[in-house]
Amino acid sequence: AAELKQITVKQHRETLNSLGLTSKRSCLFGNTVSQVEDSPLDFGHDLSSWAMQAHNKPAAPHKHALTRDSYNKKYGVTRVPIPTDCIDWEISLDFYDPPEITDESVNTDEPIYPDKLRFNFADEQVNRISYLKPYHVDGTDPLNVRGRTGLKGRGVFRRWGPNHHAVTVVTRWYLAGTGKQVHIKTRPVMEALLIKYEEDDFYHIPSVPIDQEDPFRKANKQCLKDTCYRKGEKYPIFNRGGNSRNKLQDIFKGAATVSTPSSSGDPEVDKAFKAANQILYRGYMDDIYNTDNAWMEVDVINVHIEKPLADRQLEKGPHIAEVSWQKLDSKIHIRTNEAYLLKLACQRQKAFNPYSGESLL
Repeated sequence: AAELKQITVKQHRETLNSLGLTSKRSCLFGNTVSQVEDSPLDFGHDLSSWAMQAHNKPAAPHKHALTRDSYNKKYGVTRVPIPTDCIDWEISLDFYDPPEITDESVNTDEPIYPDKLRFNFADEQVNRISYLKPYHVDGTDPLNVRGRTGLKGRGVFRRWGPNHHAVTVVTRWYLAGTGKQVHIKTRPVMEALLIKYEEDDFYHIPSVPIDQEDPFRKANKQCLKDTCYRKGEKYPIFNRGGNSRNKLQDIFKGAATVSTPSSSGDPEVDKAFKAANQILYRGYMDDIYNTDNAWMEVDVINVHIEKPLADRQLEKGPHIAEVSWQKLDSKIHIRTNEAYLLKLACQRQKAFNPYSGESLL
């Protein structure tokens, strides 16, 4: 580990030398990456901002605002800093050689190396076509459709290339004790159904990885039933490595095609999806775990529910610390990429929008 950190620091210095950015802050790297983590500065945001100012280029939307955060505790290494106008693969950076991370504890049938995989292609098992556009392949390695991230490998993802997720923004109207809707600035206030994973302080929107197109939203419904409306069903114990989110990916692997115990009979959830699901967003998702060779893409719908499902008691699924309704009358503790989806839902439902005026991505 110490050797890896020393190599990473060397790569950073070479990067800065090549960009002519060593005069002001190169001393921040110290001798090891661990010293950077202990620095009182917000290293990731500060360095990204500094690099952008040096090139007089504003931050572009959907260009790795979260992905390029310098230090990732899960990965344990620091990303190579990349100025905004050097993100695109079309810009030649001969010195670019970031650290490589592939978490082999993630339960997947994916090979460790991608040399025998066919990219920009969908077969009967896996859809490797990006929602955004065709992506480049460097020899055998798929290249992030949005550009460089400062880290290569598969990371914690199940797939090389695009990792598709079905995301469900579930909303309802917020009612006061009198049972009447509450308004702010003439707009009704909504609540969103959110979850917290174990060992994670942020709220998240329910989501599930999918390997194939899912036009009937089976994966979305399965995810909602198994994370928020359990109705007493029990899953087997999963004794596998990785964090809580990875364990959930194990549970939902193939959810669009494989029947599980809780998939039988929940007419209220089925009715809600049939009556009220609306597409919000489909494309690239900025994420702290994205790498040069594996990244998240999302197919997002909004299901706005009414009684009786809106009043039904919630019951959390396995490896989830909390499931709750969160009132959207102010900003909540959620990452900006998912806050962007809440913003879209508020716009769609013509509800009060606590994120109005913010680009977020």
